Amino acid sequence: MKNAKKYVFAALMVAVMAFALCACGSSNVDGTYVVSEYNGQDLNTALEQMKAAGMDLTAETFCTFKLEGGKNLTVTFMGESKSGTYSVSGETLTMTIDNDSTTANIKDGVITWSSDGGTLKMKKK
Repeated sequence: MKNAKKYVFAALMVAVMAFALCACGSSNVDGTYVVSEYNGQDLNTALEQMKAAGMDLTAETFCTFKLEGGKNLTVTFMGESKSGTYSVSGETLTMTIDNDSTTANIKDGVITWSSDGGTLKMKKK
């Protein structure tokens, strides 16, 4: 009976470790994400409209999220960069800069983030 408990416990531990390793691999979202869509418009159309309004931006200067080391975040928005932290739970990305937090959806290398100003879709480079 003692040996059976050992084997069951060992099998359970192997299963838990395998699950943990799979979870780690699937949640690796580190990388650089660049805006690809703004308020449902193709990025080039949005950038042309901004240029007509006097804002000469590229995709990288308009909005970029850089996620590193499983927790470090650098956001470039309208040419200004700020640093903070991020965490992921399921498909929810929580970003915190200067004690202000916001959430976005992250799935298959695409971040979808909405705020009062509109919705951005960002693709992993």
